[in-house]
Amino acid sequence: MGASPSALIRLLLPRIPLILKTALLNILSLSENSSRQDARTEITVALIRSITQVRKPMRFLQRVSTRDPGIKGPVLVSKDTIPAPIDHTIRDALDTAIRELGDGSETYTLPEIVAVETEWITYKAGVPANEPRADVTERGHYQTIMENISSPTTILYFHGGAYFLMDPATHRTTTSRLAKLTGGRCYSVRYRLAPQHPFPSQLLDAFIAYLSLLSPPQGMHHEPVSTRHIVFAGDSAGGNLAIALMLLLLTLKRKGIQSINFHGAEVSIELPGGVAINSPWVDIGLALPSLQRNAHFDYLDPPSAVGLSKTEPLPDDLWPTSPPRAEIFCNASMMMHPLASPLAAPPKLWEGMPPIFMCLGNESLEDEITLMARKMHQGGGIVDFAGFEGMPHCFAMVFPASPMARDCFERWAKFCSNTTQGERRKSSRACWAKAFSNPPEHEDVELDQISQISDEEAFKFMKKRQEQSMNREQEAVTKWQEQQSRAKL
Repeated sequence: MGASPSALIRLLLPRIPLILKTALLNILSLSENSSRQDARTEITVALIRSITQVRKPMRFLQRVSTRDPGIKGPVLVSKDTIPAPIDHTIRDALDTAIRELGDGSETYTLPEIVAVETEWITYKAGVPANEPRADVTERGHYQTIMENISSPTTILYFHGGAYFLMDPATHRTTTSRLAKLTGGRCYSVRYRLAPQHPFPSQLLDAFIAYLSLLSPPQGMHHEPVSTRHIVFAGDSAGGNLAIALMLLLLTLKRKGIQSINFHGAEVSIELPGGVAINSPWVDIGLALPSLQRNAHFDYLDPPSAVGLSKTEPLPDDLWPTSPPRAEIFCNASMMMHPLASPLAAPPKLWEGMPPIFMCLGNESLEDEITLMARKMHQGGGIVDFAGFEGMPHCFAMVFPASPMARDCFERWAKFCSNTTQGERRKSSRACWAKAFSNPPEHEDVELDQISQISDEEAFKFMKKRQEQSMNREQEAVTKWQEQQSRAKL
């Protein structure tokens, strides 16, 4: 998303004291961050944190964060729409998996099946940054994309944004960079956003998008794509969605569901070549200690002791919902369901998974991501893990030109290329890049020792947070019901 010079001035002018103070303390090595962050990084983190702490209504946040900045220059985009399947087999399969992985206490509403918008994206070298987009049809743009790829790598990309912000347009810089580095293309999904569309709307849309790659409905631009050439990818909430989609497929296969009727074709349930995720949000409740321990390194504000967000959107017609929920994404009863919070899945559920790449910083989500990597490894998965000291959430997108970001994108893309071109890793590996090193110096670590928190301790943290949310939700629902009763009198 771009911003006008006047808007930037209005944004930064009142924060000049914060910028000067942060810079001075860092340069003098007096700040808590100076041991792992340079002045530019710490200032940027402080600025983003300050900006996001200003509460705004949900509808305003969604409108601003989904604004299309336009398409120009070397980024090639072709928009397409997956028609809504008439057969409900796909939704029934999703419901089967949710019930299989739950304990029966969860409450959720199966969403309507709708058309899903997507964008094909790649990169064309040698095009001036401001060159206007060609005035041709979307199918014509797709043909241009296919003329400019050099590998079969197809990245099914799910954008981040806490499940209620952003869309494929906001992530074109990221997806086009991955396409450039792999020589392939990205298929970016405009899944439905919460709170209007709570779990499992996003997972249903993601499932439809994957099936459309394997068996495109009549009228879509592309030809069928082989599963071995597909990598699920995403950042933050999109990383959650990529993992959840993989777990959905694993669960259906274990249940003996071999195929899904999709637009009249029986499409086999097959796993992708791999999964590649950046700073995945895998515990919806945000319950683990790094939320507080690493708060000074990150722009994400930690929740309060009882799980309340300090940046809760101001009330409007979208939020709180009617009846109210404690969580924007899902009912509180769903918070520890493995398809909502993949960290809740025991190691055995990851048996048979494709290889996965994970990257992160010393961010608020560090504990949940490291635990997720360890669980997958212990379940038999091949995990390629890369950590970067001192870096905040999704740092490679925040500081795209930094040495750490370049290294991160190169590793991310290399995993996608190797996986889709038959060069899969045979074993797990993990490393951390040392702060301030340029080029980044990586120190190997054992995945079994990557976190000091046990699975049992993590479960207790998550369960406590869920209980807090369920109590808040019940109180809110009771008050809402009383208001509804008075309104009828």
